[in-house]
Amino acid sequence: MRFLILIIAVIAQLVLSVSLAAAADASDRAIIGFSLDGGHFAFEEYGVQDGSGFPYADVYIINLETDEWVKGSPIRVVVRDEQATAHTARHQALTEAAPLIEKYGTVQPAKLLASNAVGERVTSPHTMTFKRFHNLSTLWTVKLTEIDIEQPGECKPYSPVRGFALSAHIEGQDPTVEVYRDDKLPKSRGCPESYRLADVIAFGENENSHVVVMVHKLTFGFEGRDARFIAVPVKLPSWK
Repeated sequence: MRFLILIIAVIAQLVLSVSLAAAADASDRAIIGFSLDGGHFAFEEYGVQDGSGFPYADVYIINLETDEWVKGSPIRVVVRDEQATAHTARHQALTEAAPLIEKYGTVQPAKLLASNAVGERVTSPHTMTFKRFHNLSTLWTVKLTEIDIEQPGECKPYSPVRGFALSAHIEGQDPTVEVYRDDKLPKSRGCPESYRLADVIAFGENENSHVVVMVHKLTFGFEGRDARFIAVPVKLPSWK
């Protein structure tokens, strides 16, 4: 019963979220939470497909140690009805995902350290500077760099497609540390032409706890660029 109440609360919170401004098809994201030990992370993305007009919702549960989806994830729902709303798809996806969310317990609150909505006009979509809750006098910066990468065969019609790397830095400390780099394009990512930073999310205030960087990937869609999310677990440098 306690878990059912938590799921209902998550659904209610998600229904109240505000939509992002759009590319051709720009998904919204909603954070479901971390597991109690901080080792797993769950989030949802949802929207309306360009072209078909069908609402969709996808729920992802990620093992942060291995940077892999858990078995059975993602849960993907498309409601093939132009009159349906995204809320219909979201409710169905969360209902289907409930057993996995319960199994991994990914309902622990997340701390949002920084965020750029997809429609927000920012000075630099590739850089975020923020303070962590336990140390408000120190600034951390995360930077995304787009990189050249081998083009999968299915992406050649859209060439060039890009990969990305993430680096992190603490103000007044050296050096900058690379915390993530693509070595190849995962098949699940499609054919992205560019990226921008979306969110930096932490589990708790312990510097050794997991941090997830949410990245917006922009791919070629039916009516223009489609925006989707990637969750990247990283280890930020520690304050000295």
